[in-house]
Amino acid sequence: MVALLPAGAFSEPLLTRNQNPLTLPYGLPKPLPARLPSAGSGRFTVDVNWSNSAVLESSDDYDFTMDAESLEARLRLEHAVGSQWAAMIELPWRNLSGGSLDGFIENWHDLFGLPQGPRRKMPQDRLLIDYQQDGETLLQVDDGGSGIADIPIGVGYQAYASDVAALGAWVTVKLPVGDSDNLLGSGATDVALSVAGETRLAEKWLLFGQVDAIWLGDGDILSQYQDSFAWAGLAGVSWNAWRTLDLTVQFQANSQIFDLPVNGLSGDAVILSYGGSYRTTGGWRFDLGMSEDIEVEAS
Repeated sequence: MVALLPAGAFSEPLLTRNQNPLTLPYGLPKPLPARLPSAGSGRFTVDVNWSNSAVLESSDDYDFTMDAESLEARLRLEHAVGSQWAAMIELPWRNLSGGSLDGFIENWHDLFGLPQGPRRKMPQDRLLIDYQQDGETLLQVDDGGSGIADIPIGVGYQAYASDVAALGAWVTVKLPVGDSDNLLGSGATDVALSVAGETRLAEKWLLFGQVDAIWLGDGDILSQYQDSFAWAGLAGVSWNAWRTLDLTVQFQANSQIFDLPVNGLSGDAVILSYGGSYRTTGGWRFDLGMSEDIEVEAS
């Protein structure tokens, strides 16, 4: 993940979430600001998430293959509306393909002794998302696509703010703009209620978190198995390591999207993200980070 955004007084969460290609179309919010823009002001972020998925699961009843890569660029605009309210819109572009990261991921896992899972059994840089149950193909995506993805819009309320802590509440509506056949959208409207908080533990430490409750509309992807509700959560800490350099570690989790026994398809996930932020004297902040699936094959 890479993000570019106007600098704040301290680092914020890394702008990423579960990058599973079958979870991305749904309205799980990315990290939202606990501290809203001040009255009359606004800010914007540009973030890029580049992810690679490799899953093989089978039993007597089903077979599931996910061999895919997604690249998403997202522009977020925020602007204060009065002293305690803010409006937000995200404009995402997403590409789903076989990609080019397979070799890099395999070398990275070898370097740090991480499990390869089924990667070495799969063709390099192939796109195939396939789910078969009782001999019937219920989902198959093997042709890449790119374009505008579903668009979230939101309204935030500054419930509390002081020099050392802040609490913001957000309602986000995800509009079904993207093509569900290419997994650019879910084909339905989702609504999320989120509470984001932060508190400064000491001069150089910031603790942050977020809780999301998401109501899922009736989508087009495996619609007979889709749940109508999901939750998500985030917790992390940032350390001001040196002047304008902050280091961040965060954990994210979300509940299943589909009521199926397949780990890589259901949506249940726990993710560790880590990285750093550099703030320039010109008023910009650059974030760089990586994520690993703690719940293996789920994200």
